[in-house]
Amino acid sequence: MKPIYLLFLIALCSFSCKKEHEKYIEVVSMNNTRPINELKKLVLSKGDTVAYNELETAFMNEKYSEEYLLYSIVMADKYNYHRAYFHVYNCLTSVFEFNVGEIDEATKALAIKYLKKGAELNDPESTKENTFLKIPF
Repeated sequence: MKPIYLLFLIALCSFSCKKEHEKYIEVVSMNNTRPINELKKLVLSKGDTVAYNELETAFMNEKYSEEYLLYSIVMADKYNYHRAYFHVYNCLTSVFEFNVGEIDEATKALAIKYLKKGAELNDPESTKENTFLKIPF
């Protein structure tokens, strides 16, 4: 009878410990490297390009992927990161394309401004898109 009680206590303890652990699960990025909040902090406070790139991957799986626009603007405007300029352009145009339809002229002008700046900084994606759209510098 004692082995049954002992097994029951071990199972109960195991289940209780697991439930307690589950209360404190951190949300990690899709690539399972670092918690998404850590990535956000590194981008905003230090302009960490590696964290920014990981954040891009993490936001692919997020419910509100448009939030990536905020981090792209910070990386472009505050840290002058060439790749972020294209992402601002892409986020601005995509949100209209997928949710509204035609982009308004003011937003289009803002998106083009970021695209041009990315091309000026020799970002490959910006340069390719700029050439495709035939936008003069």
